Amino acid sequence: MRGGITMKKILELYRVFLRLNVQKAMVYRGTYIAGVVGQWLGYGVTFASLYIMLSRFEVLAGWNRYEVLVLYGLSVLSYALSATVFFVPTQDLAMKVRTGELDQILSKPVHPFLYEIMQGFCPNYLSHISLAVAVLVFAFAKLHYKPDMVSMLYLALMLTGGLLIQSAVFIAGSSVGFFTVQDNPVMDMVYTLKGFVNYPITIFPRALQFFLTFMLPFAFINFYPAAMLLQKEIPAGYPAVLPYLPPVVGIFVFVLSIRLWNWGLSHYQGTGS
Repeated sequence: MRGGITMKKILELYRVFLRLNVQKAMVYRGTYIAGVVGQWLGYGVTFASLYIMLSRFEVLAGWNRYEVLVLYGLSVLSYALSATVFFVPTQDLAMKVRTGELDQILSKPVHPFLYEIMQGFCPNYLSHISLAVAVLVFAFAKLHYKPDMVSMLYLALMLTGGLLIQSAVFIAGSSVGFFTVQDNPVMDMVYTLKGFVNYPITIFPRALQFFLTFMLPFAFINFYPAAMLLQKEIPAGYPAVLPYLPPVVGIFVFVLSIRLWNWGLSHYQGTGS
C-alpha cells in the first residue's frame, strides 16, 4: 500500500466516502427520489415490454416467459450491484485523463484505483436493485419455485460471480481511456453482445453460444445459473460443470481486468493539461 496505509485504514476511508456520497445524494432528496422513481418506471416499462412480447410465445427454446424473466432479472440485479460501486469511477476515467485530473489523484497516498472506487459509490442504483428483486420474486412465484437453503446459497454464489463479471466489464472497458482519452466505441459493441444473454443462449447459433461462453463469458452472468436452478438444458456437448463455474469465471476476469487497468496506468504519461 502507498505510504504504508493498511487495509483497515482503507476500509475506514471507504466507509467515510460512502457516508459522504449518500449524504450528497440526500442533499436534494426530492431530486434523488424522483430519479429513483423515474428509473423504476423506465426499467419497469422494459420488463413489462419483455413480458408482453414473451406472452406471444408459448416457449422460447424450452424457456417460458417467467423463466426468461429470471434471466433478465439476474442480469439487471448483478449489473446494478456492480454499477453501485464501479460505474462512476470507470465512466469518469477518460474524462479525468483528458482534463488532467488523474494527475492530482496520482498524488494521493492511496492507489488511484482504490481512491476512485472509494469516492465513486453511487446510491442511485437502488431503483434497479429493488426492481430486479421484485421481478425475480414475481417470476419465481409464478414458477412455483420453492428455494431451500442449498439453492439460496447457490444463487448467492452465482450472483457474486455475475457481479464480478459485470465489474470486470466496467474496469476493462475504462482502461482503454488511458490510451484514447476519448469515449470508447468498442464498449458499445460489448454491451450489445451482453444484451444477448437476456434470452436463452440456446436460441442463437452455435458460434454465438461459444463466444458468449468461452470468449466473452456473459452467459455465466445469468444463463448457466438459471439453467441450474430451473433444470434447463445447456448447449449440447458443453461440459456439465459450467453451471457451477460463474464464481470461478468471475474471479478470473475480475483479477484480469484489474491487471489490465494497472497496466494502462503504468503506461499513462499525462495529458499536459
